[in-house]
Amino acid sequence: MSAVRFEILGPLRVTREQEELPLGPAKQQAVLATLLAAPNQVVPTARIIAAVWADEPPVNGTNVVQKYVAGLRRVLEPDRAPRSSGELLVLEPGGYRVAVGTGGSDADDFEAQVQSARALRQSGQLAEASQQLQQALSLWRGEPFEGLTGPIFDEARRHLTELRAGAIEDRAEIELELGNYLPLAQELPALAQAFPLRERLRGVQMLALHRSGRSGDALAAYRDLQERLVEEYGVEPGPELQQLQARISSNDPSLIPGEQRSATTTTQVLRRGGRDWSLGRGWPVSMTDLIPPQRPLLGRALMKTVAVLITVVTFGFGGGVLLAVVAYLRHSRFLARVAAAYLVAWLAGAVLAITGEAERVSVANYLGLFLLLLVLVASAIHVGVTIAPVSVRRIRGLAALDQRNRARQVLERDPGFARTLGIGRPHLQREYEDGGLIDPNEVPAGVLTRIPGVTAQHAALIVNSREHHGRFETLDDLTDRGLFPAPLPPAVATYLVLLPPA
Repeated sequence: MSAVRFEILGPLRVTREQEELPLGPAKQQAVLATLLAAPNQVVPTARIIAAVWADEPPVNGTNVVQKYVAGLRRVLEPDRAPRSSGELLVLEPGGYRVAVGTGGSDADDFEAQVQSARALRQSGQLAEASQQLQQALSLWRGEPFEGLTGPIFDEARRHLTELRAGAIEDRAEIELELGNYLPLAQELPALAQAFPLRERLRGVQMLALHRSGRSGDALAAYRDLQERLVEEYGVEPGPELQQLQARISSNDPSLIPGEQRSATTTTQVLRRGGRDWSLGRGWPVSMTDLIPPQRPLLGRALMKTVAVLITVVTFGFGGGVLLAVVAYLRHSRFLARVAAAYLVAWLAGAVLAITGEAERVSVANYLGLFLLLLVLVASAIHVGVTIAPVSVRRIRGLAALDQRNRARQVLERDPGFARTLGIGRPHLQREYEDGGLIDPNEVPAGVLTRIPGVTAQHAALIVNSREHHGRFETLDDLTDRGLFPAPLPPAVATYLVLLPPA
């Protein structure tokens, strides 16, 4: 008997030798779709009932599921002997499993072709990689599990749509690297509307428009995304996209590849430390690739100089204010406390310095002047070190902190969307950079050890605790259960996030 092929990248279809098989009533099709949402995995009968009948399950739901499975077996395995176990729809303890072999579904073919394309790209075969991705994307016939509703289908649909968006972005980046700016500039607006919150896709669109001589349209694309993010989630685009917008606004010559730029300008490619930091090879994989041009070394030095001068001119008061502003922007409680200490010390010194009789200088006056001088020196040094860091490692750390704060804002406003983006779950394939957030309820022990200060022993205890005592409801549970000393170390807390149950 020839192999059966399942197609879920659109309305559900099952074919044999390219002939579509009749799947029977809608509920029977929904039973098969529920199993295909988790191929090769055992799906409990109760989960099938909940997916197919939602809030109105039949009284004899288990028997009805058995009836529909029997109907599907007659279609999918017509040669199966009566009362024999099925090979495609397998009865397991507690539920059913649909056996999908390699290449047995369009979703499997799609993922295999995408992985193949990424390997081709890694080896430098860009044209072949683009063609492979185009072939993979052609497998899509519409919305996955089209016409089926419910949490199980919605989650499967979100997962598959995320994979499709990643493949679209991969192909767009490759086409950008190949220099096909004009076709991309025409193609990407529709895709950007289909995936309106994908910053990576919007970045490729902006570069394609800019390199096609349409810088105004590139900036308009950025504003469109910015308005959507602010309106829906109250957050701004990420630092890499903000920087790209600034570089397009300033007509940064390094955004144009050498062969194209040579025809229009003789300006040299911007380099830092001997490395080409331009976007000439397309949208970067990591945000850190864009950080060095964000504030060139001279610009950072000028910012430090101005900050120190403000501190000196105000005799230390301005240093406290500047650190308070930086603390607010970085969401740093430590810097906020330091800024408050400087300001309190400055006010105390000012009061002591001006109290007493005008004709004679008292001990209190000397103490006040000493305190002011101490605040001046200490805050000037602190401001000089903290503002506009020169260290690339420090800049990357701040960018990651900013991403974590933005991800937490998205989680607060829309937990479901945050789950779709993969926030807090770095062990899953995702396209959203959340700065390294990790949910101790979701990830395996090996991922927990990525957090600074979390040892393998810590990770094993966390996993054991959640398995035997349930989910962590708050971060305080980690200390209440004796897994960490109280209070939870800030170096650990900054990476932890708790997603609501799925």
